[in-house]
Amino acid sequence: MPVDPDRILDFVIAGRLQRDTILPLKGSPSIDILGGGLAYASAGLAFWGGQAGMLSKISPDFPIQWLEPMREAGFSLEGIRTFHESIDMRWFVAYSDLHTAFYDSPITQFANRGLSVPKEMLNFGRKSALEDDLNRYDPKSIGISDIPGNYLETHAAHICPINLVSHQVLPNALKRGSVQTVTMSAYPGYMDPTYWEFIPALVSDLTALMVEETDLRRLFQGRSIDLWEMAGAICKYGPEFVLIRMKDGGQYLFDGVSLKKWAIPMYSCNVIDPTGAADAFAGGFLINYRQTYDPVYATLCGNVTASFVMEGSGPYYVLGAMPGLKEARLEALKSLVTQM
Repeated sequence: MPVDPDRILDFVIAGRLQRDTILPLKGSPSIDILGGGLAYASAGLAFWGGQAGMLSKISPDFPIQWLEPMREAGFSLEGIRTFHESIDMRWFVAYSDLHTAFYDSPITQFANRGLSVPKEMLNFGRKSALEDDLNRYDPKSIGISDIPGNYLETHAAHICPINLVSHQVLPNALKRGSVQTVTMSAYPGYMDPTYWEFIPALVSDLTALMVEETDLRRLFQGRSIDLWEMAGAICKYGPEFVLIRMKDGGQYLFDGVSLKKWAIPMYSCNVIDPTGAADAFAGGFLINYRQTYDPVYATLCGNVTASFVMEGSGPYYVLGAMPGLKEARLEALKSLVTQM
């Protein structure tokens, strides 16, 4: 359905879009499909009936028609801006088990499975893990001038992993408007002791920081080995909550105001493809937190969202869930929450 550019949206989601090729844990490969944190977080929000303005940068040759289902669901694509120059937006992952993924050498990974290498993966080279180097220009960075005016009139936003520059700019830029709630998923590139001096300013305008357990431990290397202590230290810089995604997919939730701590497990499901689960979690968390202001309930909803995403491939798989099934999973998880 058409979207009025002057319409006041409820949410904004900022993040990367990609062209994904995936060798999942089970089933057939996904070749050159829509990917990126923005796609999965938006689908996670739509899963609970939400609509948002999407904010990202794409190459001129990116298949924008891949986003048509989101436009039809009421999402605004006004914030999808096109680079002046072409840029490689390909991304590759091959899973050997739930905790082991390979992001390079697609020729080897396809050969190991007895599969032909698709033409889309020829001449593929893994991108640098430190794309947020302050001395390098990154065209995928999102700045203040990239935000459409009506996006600043929303009430809540989520920022997916992008890079250091974007994460330095976006939280404060969004809160200068009407945005009251800002959640952000940490980008692994700056979760390193080398970047410690940037952390206080990065998180000061956040409602919640979402971070992988391994990344948080790396950031605090030499400072702490206790996850709750790490979460408490982050909250002192501004966030109300820190959500730590554990290796098993469950979440540790720390409330920086009440100092309460919860362990919220992942819903046990048949995992086909873990890609995008953390981003879909974020979309599910944001909409349910804004509706209830209950971080435990929102985390449960986020975990349910992630469980559906992992049972298939691609961001749109979650939108085909059977009616009533997410409510059933939510009820099953509620009894498993542990207050620490």
